[in-house]
Amino acid sequence: VYLRDLALIKQGYKEREAITRMGGEEAVEIAIYKEGDANTVAVANAVTTRLDQIRKTLPNGYKLDLVYDQSTFISQAIGEVVNAAVIGGILAVIILFFFLKNFWATVIISVSIPVSVIATFNLMYGNNLTLNIMSLGGIALGIGLLVDNSIVVLENISRHRAKGKGPAEAARDGAGEVSMAVIASTLTSVAVFFPLVFVKGIAGQLFRDQALTVTFALLASLIVALTLIPMLASLGQKRTSLDEE
Repeated sequence: VYLRDLALIKQGYKEREAITRMGGEEAVEIAIYKEGDANTVAVANAVTTRLDQIRKTLPNGYKLDLVYDQSTFISQAIGEVVNAAVIGGILAVIILFFFLKNFWATVIISVSIPVSVIATFNLMYGNNLTLNIMSLGGIALGIGLLVDNSIVVLENISRHRAKGKGPAEAARDGAGEVSMAVIASTLTSVAVFFPLVFVKGIAGQLFRDQALTVTFALLASLIVALTLIPMLASLGQKRTSLDEE
């Protein structure tokens, strides 16, 4: 069966299904899509750079205008998450000082926040996690959890200092006494978030970055609480206890 037996064949143009106008004049719209594993913001920046180069080679009467850029929304959303994380960290420090009423103790715990966040970034980089809304949301969520271990360790060190022990001895005994409890508490929180990594489907793809980020933040805070906090506590006070500051 030939096509000529079924229909009349002739050369022509495809029927128009959409009309694009810019400034009241008809235009040609070109949509650029990224690969599934590509970074939207990086692709948009690369396209913008390339457009600037192409505009210099266009003949007179032609121009290229950007109609819609999805990365703008993503950049704004990431900026809001970063601001929320910074504000949350500042509020956490203020609340710590309000309850601890001890400047040096607040400084020690405040140092644990950026150190833990930097360690979290390194773990994210090692596992090919990018900075996106979900991963940054995980960091913002983890900031409130980062100081828990440090507070427990520092308070126990302060208790040993109050008994008359030296800075190094108090740091060693105080951290060692609560180490198992702090580890168990952290692993309990990790057990809540980490299983989300193994969830299948859209939910797994959506929450994987956040679950891993929170898990990394908790593990980093655990290491900082058992190493950096005792060290700072032993160096911070040579003659007086933290409670007497």
